[in-house]
Amino acid sequence: MVVALVALCYSFSVSAATLIPLKGVSVFFINGQEADNRIGENELVPGENQVVVRMDKKVGKGSSASVYTSAPYVITFNVSGDEVKINHPVARSEQEAKAAFRTDQPAWRITQDGSTLSYSQEKLQAQSGFLPYMKMDELIAAHNAERGIVFDNGQMTKAEQATTATLVTTAAVATSKDVAAVNNNVPKTTVKAELTKAENVEQLKAWYLKASKEERKEFRKWMIDQE
Repeated sequence: MVVALVALCYSFSVSAATLIPLKGVSVFFINGQEADNRIGENELVPGENQVVVRMDKKVGKGSSASVYTSAPYVITFNVSGDEVKINHPVARSEQEAKAAFRTDQPAWRITQDGSTLSYSQEKLQAQSGFLPYMKMDELIAAHNAERGIVFDNGQMTKAEQATTATLVTTAAVATSKDVAAVNNNVPKTTVKAELTKAENVEQLKAWYLKASKEERKEFRKWMIDQE
């Protein structure tokens, strides 16, 4: 009976925390895996966590209002509480939004149980081309491989040098699920990277709307050539 109570208390002490993105923040990946809910609540593990977020916020007023979409950022913080909230940098207008993301260290407002939570961040390295973040899972896998970051049952750890070298050589074709497979000694051939149609369409729309007239014209010409 005593052992059962101790086990129960322990399970509560290490229970998952809740990640809450506030309006205007999209969560794409958590600890190497695609987020269950991009604009809703997700679970975090106790200890160090890595999340990939982006600001998608309507800025301006009236007919001049538009949606500002930032680049994705890889943010790392330590969780010891029950609830973590992520708010975007102050951006009431397009000018403020551009100023906030002019550097690679925008001021995300992150709290844990109501108190400011310290964090580190890096702008996710984009690929070249018209849709630089289309294959975000591969970009994140490469980002983590280059830094020797692996995840074991959701726990973020640093890989040994030998493991890091192996991961870097395969990062270009790896996905977040591939990395998880390597961590658990699962053959890569059993893992298939998938991007949903909804995500593809969303990314295409976002980047098309941000493109210049010349870029749109070039893109439409490219589409016709593919048919």
